[in-house]
Amino acid sequence: YIMKFSEIVGQEVAVNILKKAIENNRSHHAYLFMGPDGVGKRTTAIAFAKGLNCRSSSSDGCDLCDSCKKIENGTHPDVELIGPREGGLTISIDQIRKLQRRISYKPLEGNWKVYIIDDAASATEEAANCLLKTLEEPPPQVILILITENIYRLLSTVRSRCQLILFRQIPRTLIEKILTDQYEVAPEEARPLARLSSGSIGRALYYLERETPEFGERLREIFETGGSLIGGYGSLFQFSAEIPRDRESTLELLNFLLGDLGRKFVENPSILKQKKIEIVMETLDLIKRNVNVNLAIDGMLLKLTQAEACGYQD
Repeated sequence: YIMKFSEIVGQEVAVNILKKAIENNRSHHAYLFMGPDGVGKRTTAIAFAKGLNCRSSSSDGCDLCDSCKKIENGTHPDVELIGPREGGLTISIDQIRKLQRRISYKPLEGNWKVYIIDDAASATEEAANCLLKTLEEPPPQVILILITENIYRLLSTVRSRCQLILFRQIPRTLIEKILTDQYEVAPEEARPLARLSSGSIGRALYYLERETPEFGERLREIFETGGSLIGGYGSLFQFSAEIPRDRESTLELLNFLLGDLGRKFVENPSILKQKKIEIVMETLDLIKRNVNVNLAIDGMLLKLTQAEACGYQD
């Protein structure tokens, strides 16, 4: 289910900017949605497409007309989501060239053709330069929405041609409320999920599906205290045995913790935080190169404890 603007939580500033653009008929030809993963960028982009093309002329989207229903179902001919192909890591130049061919035609059914480019920073250099040509000479009745976690991974020439819309981390208390009210999660389970989510409802739902909040909470404690909370080497390796076996879950957890450490380092730099960041980056690299997950995590936990023992100052 794709929400309407009025149902999107925690992103009031972004939603208000986009609603006013529709109401005043002053939409920009290209937008850049930037913010953490899982905070509603893609959902907001689709809600924007609904509002732009709603037959009832509702900036919120009515969810009742044919246009809103087709966008909801992913079958509207004038609204398209583009991203790395299944199993791939990049957006190719062929994908952008196909977009350029389709973009030159007038809308078939709606007021606007809307192209949502998810994970825009994953575009190859050739694809990004190809996209730049479209941004420099935008066709009428076309809106491009680029979605990214980090605008600095995009070409500066691409960034400068888009209106930047910032998406914030969602407050922990609000994530708890969403989990309990909308997903019927028990409060005692919602609390650790919200803490682990780092402001991302998408990440909270990811952990909910995989039943890993307890693991994530304990892993976070290790990152913050170097293992002192869990009683030395024996407990460390016992904990390692509890880690989910699939690589995707472990990579997701480590990427989250890396971001968490990075934010703390920016707020209060220290040699110890820098060392922990280096350790987790090494571990991520090992797992991506298909090293056994448990062996890689064992090594990481041991190095974290050694970093604390070496007396690095936090």
